[in-house]
Amino acid sequence: MADASKERPTYTTDFFTNDTDRAVFLGNPVIDNLMTAVIALGAEVWSNRRRQAVLEALLEEKGVTEEMIEAYMPSEDRAKKWGEERDAFVKRTFSVLAREADLPLSADWQKDIKS
Repeated sequence: MADASKERPTYTTDFFTNDTDRAVFLGNPVIDNLMTAVIALGAEVWSNRRRQAVLEALLEEKGVTEEMIEAYMPSEDRAKKWGEERDAFVKRTFSVLAREADLPLSADWQKDIKS
């Protein structure tokens, strides 16, 4: 077995910072913002569909019908919590549309970060 205590070269580097929030990758910051929002929405939709499929399977096994789900009315506290979750979702997925990107992809980002 090899001796792990011996120093040997590795192929890792220290983390280096970047400035992707200001970068323009697709030639227009508005298009970049839209693509970021679309990708975030896709991730949200897929994770929710997967979770919903699991919940529906479990509910069906336990005898909860579709009619029972459609007739459900949340309590005031639960409705408030759901509203807060909705607001967080909107911020997470759409706040990027307000981002101002001004750093072209070809910019010397190392120089900008060091200054």
